[in-house]
Amino acid sequence: MKNSGISIHLLLIASVLCSFPASAMAGNKNFNVQDGHTKTIENQHVASREAKQHLEGGRRLERERNLPGAIASYSKAASIAPESAEVHFALGEALAKADRFQEALVRYTLTVTIAPGHREALYARSQLCLRMRLYAQAYKDLSHLIDLVPGVADYHYQRATTLMKLKNITEAYHDFLRAHELDKKYPRPTLQWKKNSEAKKVV
Repeated sequence: MKNSGISIHLLLIASVLCSFPASAMAGNKNFNVQDGHTKTIENQHVASREAKQHLEGGRRLERERNLPGAIASYSKAASIAPESAEVHFALGEALAKADRFQEALVRYTLTVTIAPGHREALYARSQLCLRMRLYAQAYKDLSHLIDLVPGVADYHYQRATTLMKLKNITEAYHDFLRAHELDKKYPRPTLQWKKNSEAKKVV
């Protein structure tokens, strides 16, 4: 009986000792997961801070009229923070100023992919597309802008100009008229102009 009691006691001690490392390891595992998550957040903050420094550095270089330096700085920011619409837009603007239109178009497109309602990027891309003779895309961007912010005369005027390039005279006339109605600085199209334009279209 005494030996039996000792055996039971030893078994209990052994079970406690066996279970303790397992629970300790579980605790350490959870700590490591949390520690890793904390490090990830810290790394994100560091990356964001570094990207912001490059972004601000690029803006400073642009003000100093050092466009190549600004593009290099913005490019570093974009590689660190590829999800930032602000960074891609800044880089797109600098590339457009440097007449690197194809690269600028890519950056504007990344901007509106990340932030579909980014008005400045939509407008900039529409103007770039006009310069590159990508009239259908310019029309889409201007139509999107008009849907986002109705009542902006310049959007209608620019879309009318685009529609003229697409040989859509009637719709262009209505957009020219709408631009004039919203802001009198834009000339009022005449019915005679519309008739003459449609006659030229038929010919």
